[in-house]
Amino acid sequence: MIKVSDQVVIAVVCALYDFCNYSTSCHIPLEAIASQFPTDLRGIVKKAIKLAWRKGLIYRKGGGKSYGLNKTAYEIIKEYCIEINQPCNA
Repeated sequence: MIKVSDQVVIAVVCALYDFCNYSTSCHIPLEAIASQFPTDLRGIVKKAIKLAWRKGLIYRKGGGKSYGLNKTAYEIIKEYCIEINQPCNA
């Protein structure tokens, strides 16, 4: 079993942040989020998404088929996205 590091979780949540155009009101399908990463990393990305949901950074909608960014974690994630040089311009 592969362990997912915190850096991977942050990168995945930053990708969701960027994919949603810095909004907390959108939700993106799991496969669409995973498609933003190389094919060899998609299994790890899916595990990171589920871990981020368990940590309370993102919310699940549609029975776990799509995910969005929580309002409470928005500011924290925004800072991390800027630190790791994700294309976040908000």
